[in-house]
Amino acid sequence: MRIFIFDGYSPCPSQMGADLPAEPHKIAIVAIFLAVAGISNWAALAYIHDIVGREPLPDFIFSLIPQQAWALRLGDLMVTFCAGSMILLFIFHKHRAVVIRRSLFIIGVLYTLRTLSMMCTHLPPGYDDNNTRCREQLNGTNINWKIYFSRLLEQTIRVGFQDIEDKMLCGDLLFSGHTLVMVVSSLIVGYYLPEKYRYLRFFPQAFSAIGMTCMIVSRTHYTIDVFFACLLTAGVFALYHAFCEIDTYRERKNSVLGNVVVFAVVQWLEENVVPGRIENKFEIPFYEKIRNCLDPTRRQRNADSNLSNSSSAAVIETV
Repeated sequence: MRIFIFDGYSPCPSQMGADLPAEPHKIAIVAIFLAVAGISNWAALAYIHDIVGREPLPDFIFSLIPQQAWALRLGDLMVTFCAGSMILLFIFHKHRAVVIRRSLFIIGVLYTLRTLSMMCTHLPPGYDDNNTRCREQLNGTNINWKIYFSRLLEQTIRVGFQDIEDKMLCGDLLFSGHTLVMVVSSLIVGYYLPEKYRYLRFFPQAFSAIGMTCMIVSRTHYTIDVFFACLLTAGVFALYHAFCEIDTYRERKNSVLGNVVVFAVVQWLEENVVPGRIENKFEIPFYEKIRNCLDPTRRQRNADSNLSNSSSAAVIETV
C-alpha cells in the first residue's frame, strides 16, 4: 500500500542523504537566458546612442562634487573584484550548481529589466564634456544595420565595458549595470558564505560601496541610476530567495509569489531542491570524484551507501 502525501511535498534527494542534483541542462538554459539578456542590453545601447540628448541633467551629487574622471577606472576595478568574489564562491561552494543556477537567473532577470528601462526612458550622459566623450551621433541617412551590428559586436567582445580613452557609446544609464553586478555579487556572497567565513562578506560590500561612489562622482551614472539599481537588485534577490525559503511545495504554490508568472520558471528551477536554505559549506572542487578514481574500494563503499539510501526511500513509500 502506498502512502500518498496530499500537501504537495515529497522528499528531495538532499533529505535522503545524497547531494543536490547538478541538473546541468538547467544551468545551460539559464546561461543562454543571461546571454540573451546581456546582448539585448548592448543592442539597446547601439540603438539609443543616436537618440539621446547631449545636455546633462541636473543631479544633486553632481552639484556638490565636480567630475572625477579617474574614478571610472577605479569603479570598473571594483566591479571586477565583486564579480571575482562571486566566481570564487561558485567554485568552492558544495552546492555550486544550485548557487550558479540561481545567480545566473537573477542576473538575467535584472538585465532584462535594464533593457526595458533603457528603451523606455533615454537619459542623456551626465559628463561635463559629453560631446568630447561620446561618439558622433548619426542621422537617419547614415544609419544602417552594419553600424548597429558593429557596435553590438564591439560591446559583446568587451562584455559591456568601454574604453574610456576612446570615444564611447552613450545612453545606457537607467539603471546602472555596474551597480547591478556589484550589489548582486555582495548579496550572493553574503547569503551563501559558510558561517565560519562570514567576515569575508565585508570585502564585496566594501568594493560595492566604493564602486557605486565612483560611478556617481565620475558621472558615468546619475545618482538615480545607482539608487534604482540597488533597489531592483535587492528586490529581485530577496523575492527569489523568499520563495526558496517557503517551507513546503504546497505553500510555495499557494503563496502570493506563486501567482506571479516568472515564478513558474523559478518553481521549475527549484523543483528538486528541498525548501528552505541550502547547506552553506565549502569543498575543494571535484575532490571526492578524484579520490574515488584513485581509491576503487572507496568508490565501492560509496556505491553501497547509495544503495542503502535508495532502499530507505523505498521503505518510506511502501508498507
